[in-house]
Amino acid sequence: MPPRSVLHSRWPIFGALVAGGLAVALFWYVVLANPSGEAVPASGGSYTEGVTRAPERMNPLFPGTNQTDADIAALVFSGLVRLGPDGTPQPDLAERWEITGNGQNYIFHLRRGVAWHDGESFDSEDVAFTFRAIADPAFKGDPALHELMQGVVVTARDPQTVEFRLEQTYAPFLAYMTVGILPAHLLRRLDANQLFNAPFNQRPVGTGPYRFDARTDDGVDLEANGTYHLGPPRISRFRFRVYGDAAQLASALRSGAIDGALFSDDAADSDVAFFEGDRRFTAHRLTATTHYMLYLKTSDPNASDAKTNAPPFSDHDVRQALLQSLDIDAIINDVAGGHGQRIDTGIPRQAWAYTEQALPPYDAGAAATALEKAGWARDSDGVRRKGAQRLEFTIAVADEPRQVAIAREVARQWEVAGVRANVQPYSPPSFVEEHLLPRQFDAALVAVAPGPDPDPYPFWHSSQTEPPGRNLSGFVDTRIDDALERARQTTDVARRRELYALFSGYWLTDLPAIPLFAPVHVYAQNTRVRGVGEGLLFTPSARFANVQEWYVNTRVE
Repeated sequence: MPPRSVLHSRWPIFGALVAGGLAVALFWYVVLANPSGEAVPASGGSYTEGVTRAPERMNPLFPGTNQTDADIAALVFSGLVRLGPDGTPQPDLAERWEITGNGQNYIFHLRRGVAWHDGESFDSEDVAFTFRAIADPAFKGDPALHELMQGVVVTARDPQTVEFRLEQTYAPFLAYMTVGILPAHLLRRLDANQLFNAPFNQRPVGTGPYRFDARTDDGVDLEANGTYHLGPPRISRFRFRVYGDAAQLASALRSGAIDGALFSDDAADSDVAFFEGDRRFTAHRLTATTHYMLYLKTSDPNASDAKTNAPPFSDHDVRQALLQSLDIDAIINDVAGGHGQRIDTGIPRQAWAYTEQALPPYDAGAAATALEKAGWARDSDGVRRKGAQRLEFTIAVADEPRQVAIAREVARQWEVAGVRANVQPYSPPSFVEEHLLPRQFDAALVAVAPGPDPDPYPFWHSSQTEPPGRNLSGFVDTRIDDALERARQTTDVARRRELYALFSGYWLTDLPAIPLFAPVHVYAQNTRVRGVGEGLLFTPSARFANVQEWYVNTRVE
């Protein structure tokens, strides 16, 4: 037995342990009993995003086909406006705007106190410099953006006001003002051609929620912009790490090497299903505005006798039966792993411009009956024939795995209905330049990218039936023309929605193409990442729309 003095000396230690335990218990009792003691977002921490391509030009004017460039630019730069979850333009560098002159003048009032990441003040000269560069004939960025700015006069009225004067009313103009603004004080000595390869593109300076910090061997590091005009980001550091392909990306997310990744068509369905089913991850399902449409050649202007040699798709009954004989939900499930949302005219269901429309339901029996009534009887080989014309044609498609798989499933289902569709893949450049643009196809499966505004004019107005217009079906309807023209000539959002509802009704009645579905991409993240918003993917970078609100740390208060 230890001496009495030793026993006596241990009692204070024992008492301290007991007291400490009681204190901890009391603390948790108070916290749990106090409803106001709850975890709230706290600043700090880091986030790592996995991507499959190294950055090349981190400049909002030149993302090209490099999605990583676009992603980084979305975090480093800001536009005059930003798009809300449904595509509604919202204030960004411009705190408000006025539209005057019958929709031809856009006057933007800029936020005061905005600074570039290098500390210089942002003003209207930066805006004017950026859009004059886009309008320059030597501009090497997005051709659609360049075309938009032709004839537009940009004037810096004063440091906080900039005006755009258009040659004619163009309601979608506001949605294109999301393009990131460049710093004139760093770049004004460069012309549009020199901007493309400027050293600036490797160490960009913007006004966005994150500032460029460093280029590493395996990616890029960004740090929070503490003076960001929409509020400092809660996450202190944002990293991009580059992996070889989608499979390596999935492996990195599983292992915890990264915190998040966007999985698109190139990802294995099994990997996506894993993240959707594992509680360690949050799987955000984000619907793309890009969608799959099967264009049908409804007329052949080169035919010597348009009536005698008309393609089978000129018959409305055939077009209707082709749609009704397709089980599009099955295509989504079997080919896209369930990651798709049905479309009707191509206007996204979550968009401000969408109005619910009734599509003919899948009914193979009704489709067969309609074809029989229209004179399309099955021949001895099972393919339908009307006189000397067989219901047989070729589906042209870009040689990309997902699109080819969709085309083949469509062809398989149509075979059951007595329609023979031969799938012909082409290299993507050949598909566009040699088949789509010159209208050298019977039917064509197209991934349609409508841009930031849902305006269907480029795809369905009669003025777009000739190359380089995108009315690929060659379809003409004066009622559709009228609705689309008027929608472009009003900046009243409610009125535009009404006109697009008219367009949709006319379009679905005539059905010049077969609407399929919009991909639903899975943005998988570790559950420690919270505050992430969900909206339409106008571009993949739209997943960062509310990045300043994301957080990985919490505190109790």
